[in-house]
Amino acid sequence: MKTFEELDVFGVSALTSVASILPGTVALTQLSPAVVAQQLTSILSQLPVRFVKTGLLGDVATLDLVCDQLRRYPVWLVVDPVLVFKEGAMGLAADYIAALRQRLLPLAYVTTPNLDEAAQLSGLAAITTREQMRTAAQRIQTLGCPNVVIKGGSRFPGTVAVDYLRYGEADYWFEESKIQKKTTDGAGCTFSAAITALLATGVALPQAVGQAKQFVHAGIEHGVAISERLGSVWQGASRR
Repeated sequence: MKTFEELDVFGVSALTSVASILPGTVALTQLSPAVVAQQLTSILSQLPVRFVKTGLLGDVATLDLVCDQLRRYPVWLVVDPVLVFKEGAMGLAADYIAALRQRLLPLAYVTTPNLDEAAQLSGLAAITTREQMRTAAQRIQTLGCPNVVIKGGSRFPGTVAVDYLRYGEADYWFEESKIQKKTTDGAGCTFSAAITALLATGVALPQAVGQAKQFVHAGIEHGVAISERLGSVWQGASRR
C-alpha cells in the first residue's frame, strides 16, 4: 500500500495470512478461505479494479478461491509467488507450489519470483548464472505466464545486483551496484508492487521494471534500520 501511494495509484488489500517474522523463522497464521472470499467479493464487486498483485496466499484452498474470483473480472494480474522469505523458511507444501504453477500462473500477465522461487517454479536446482536465469524464465513461460521477472538482487553472485525480464521472446537486463546495507526487508514485495502500480499508470512492462528497480534501490539506500540484523526498505525515499 505504501508503494502504491508513492506511485500515485489507489490500492486496496485482501488479507490472506499474517506472517510474523521471528528470529530464524517465519510464523504464518492463515485466514479462513471464507474470510478471504468475503474480502475479494467486497472489493471486486464494488470497485473498478484493473490491476491486481497477489502475494503470499498460504494454502491451496485460498489459492483456488483467488483464481476463481479473478477469472470473473478483466484484470491484469501480477503474481509475486512468495515461496521464500529472506528472514526464514515458511515450509509451504508441495501441493501449494503445484497449484500455483498449474492454476495461478496461467492467469498472470507477469510473475516476479526471486532466485529461489524461480528455481522452484522452473525445476532448476539453483540459479547462479545469467543463462540459468534465462532458462528458468523460459520454463516458467511454458506454464502459461507470458512475461517473467527474476529478481537476482543481492543474492546474485558478484558485485552487481542483476534483475532479468523475459518479455515474450525478448530479454531485458537491469543492473545496479549492490548496496552494502541491511535495509532490504520488503525489497521484493516493494519491487513487485511498484511494477503493478506503474503498469496501472500506463507504463510498458520493460520500463516499469526499470523504474521499479530504481524505486527499490532508493528505498534500500535510505532504508530504516530496525536492529543489527533487520532493516526495512523505505518507500518514501523516492520523494528525495
